[in-house]
Amino acid sequence: MGKSRAWIAVGVLMAGLLAGGAGAQSPAEDSGFARLYRSGQSAMGAGRYDEARAAFEQLEKMDASVAEVHASLGVLYYKSGNYPRAIEEIRAARKLKPGLPGLDGLLSLSLAESGKNREALPGLEKAFRSSADPVLKRQAGLELARVYSLLSMDRRAVETALELRDLYKDDPEVLYNVGKVLGNSAYLTMQDLFHGAGGSVWAQLAEAEAHESQGQYADAIRSYRNVLALDPQRANVHYRMGRTYLAQWQSSHSAADLAAAEEEFAKEIEGNPGNANAAYELAGLRWNNGQDAGAEQLYASAIERYPDFEEAQVGLGGVLLDEQKPSLAVPHLQRATALRPEDPIAWYRLAQAERMVGDLQAQKQALTAFQKLRAHSAAAQGGSAPTQPQDSVTPQKLGVEAQPQ
Repeated sequence: MGKSRAWIAVGVLMAGLLAGGAGAQSPAEDSGFARLYRSGQSAMGAGRYDEARAAFEQLEKMDASVAEVHASLGVLYYKSGNYPRAIEEIRAARKLKPGLPGLDGLLSLSLAESGKNREALPGLEKAFRSSADPVLKRQAGLELARVYSLLSMDRRAVETALELRDLYKDDPEVLYNVGKVLGNSAYLTMQDLFHGAGGSVWAQLAEAEAHESQGQYADAIRSYRNVLALDPQRANVHYRMGRTYLAQWQSSHSAADLAAAEEEFAKEIEGNPGNANAAYELAGLRWNNGQDAGAEQLYASAIERYPDFEEAQVGLGGVLLDEQKPSLAVPHLQRATALRPEDPIAWYRLAQAERMVGDLQAQKQALTAFQKLRAHSAAAQGGSAPTQPQDSVTPQKLGVEAQPQ
């Protein structure tokens, strides 16, 4: 835990020390001890930590029986990163005045920072589970997740990370540390998969998806083929290969990649007729090749299985427009705009369809919606197209008839 987080973690203890003074154990208020104590408090409150530490070190030499002096030094040593001295002073303060607020939490944090993880664990668990102070609870949770990870208590680390995420879902520091814990757990899990069952279908599938996500398309295709060699009937693998060939086509512009993608989508549908995504992708390729009837059938089959498949509704509407069937296209495009009102392509094609059936008022409304969405999208993205998640289907585009999707 870095120094930027250290000061936040001891706020509750410092507040009590600044408010309470040296208490009944101090000499008379006009004594040199009391004046020096107030001077140290003032320096601590103003952030002059070196000055404050010098004052409290002198006070400790004058009278080592005042718990607040040891506690203040514990805070200041913690702040400076001198955790062994912080532990020493906090323990001295606890011995003199066990009820002084914040000591247990600060001791646990100091022990963790000094690498005494097992010794720190009970106090961190107690602070995270039971502390009424939100700052201490948060800091103890962060430290607890880290300590669990260092002690290879991975299940507890993940459980704590998930709890932190739920408690502090808008806290960037918490989310960063939660991501590290969960990412490490995922990495260890995949390492177990590859080391324990490197030749399994699941290992090959994970390898293929990793290559695909990194843009290593040839390697991804090779791994997907390994999956099929182990399990020829594995659902969705031909579909993933088809998507990978399409992604590769974006850089290669090779007709062979498009042909391979079409072949893989067709194989997926042959073995898994319920794969609407594969039907959708194959429909787009068939449409681009001028096979409108085949594309219409495939889009319709995807919609039959998933009526709320918005992109397929837009695709089918486009094909029907090409086939000069605007009255059939209108309901599909209306359905698409209802499912996803922010889709400009759906509104544009609906405007085309309404014009072709002679409803100029409806055409004007659809065209206005399209223009507003187009302008908003360009302003929000600086004119760039949004990227697609790995498992999303190829989006519909204007002028789809002239270019592969």
